[in-house]
Amino acid sequence: MNSKVSKGIALLLFGILLCAGNEEINTMILSAFSDFPFSAIGVIVGAVGLYMVFSDKAE
Repeated sequence: MNSKVSKGIALLLFGILLCAGNEEINTMILSAFSDFPFSAIGVIVGAVGLYMVFSDKAE
């Protein structure tokens, strides 16, 4: 497994964690701040991870 695929898998898993922990992150870290859309950022990070995993190797 090359480095790009493993980084893509790591980004995908990080995106899933951001989506799953949206409420807990907002209550623990940003209690005085309005709700930040961590789930939307998780979806974007996961999409980048999927692109890195399944992109063609043009090298």
